[in-house]
Amino acid sequence: MLRAAIVEKSKEHREYIRAGLQGLNMEIQVSEFSNEYDYLENVGEEASAFDILLLNTTIRHEGDGIRLAAEIRSRNRKVMICFITDSQRYYAEAFSVFATGYLLYPVDISELHNCISFFYQKTSKERRASVMIKEAGGSYRRVYCRNIVYIESVNRKVIFHLENGDTLESYAKLGELEESLPGKLFFRCHQSYIINLYFVEKMETGKFQFPSVDIPISRKYQREARDMYYDYMFEKM
Repeated sequence: MLRAAIVEKSKEHREYIRAGLQGLNMEIQVSEFSNEYDYLENVGEEASAFDILLLNTTIRHEGDGIRLAAEIRSRNRKVMICFITDSQRYYAEAFSVFATGYLLYPVDISELHNCISFFYQKTSKERRASVMIKEAGGSYRRVYCRNIVYIESVNRKVIFHLENGDTLESYAKLGELEESLPGKLFFRCHQSYIINLYFVEKMETGKFQFPSVDIPISRKYQREARDMYYDYMFEKM
């Protein structure tokens, strides 16, 4: 069962969104919050209490919905975020939190259904994708792509850096691995690095920023890196 949170000051809007979710062909448990404080009390340290966050860009104060979404995204990269608002003002900021949708009132509920269906169809494919590697010790292991943050080539070995902090070493060629990974999710940004776009916090000139490390972008890859990164963000909208 999916868990959805509606954070919206207007009771009428909350009820309209809740009623719309009931028509979705998925089992969803819905909770309503009239302000960000009540919502934050229910999400916990890792913000994992809800799978879907539906909120206005302004809940009580100008832009506070955007700030709330940014805080939640910093704690949880897997939650689906969709803004339902009466203002186009924050459309650009929605990219920074990888929102799946930016819908305007009066919202067409079918558009909300499309956002949720798109997100879960896409992520289910990403969850199933995996690669088989031969570890440095000689044993074979299947690694799910969703768990790979980035892959690094060091001294004829490749090191898989995983979301949980673990690393795996394999005697493989980065070019061969590149061909076996989902092309829209992974990107070769440097002779020695392949990165998972899902975990990128920010792109700056010459580097991708991750929560605990910066990965360099070679000059030859810079234009392609920018195009790949923004294409991926647009798909997330």
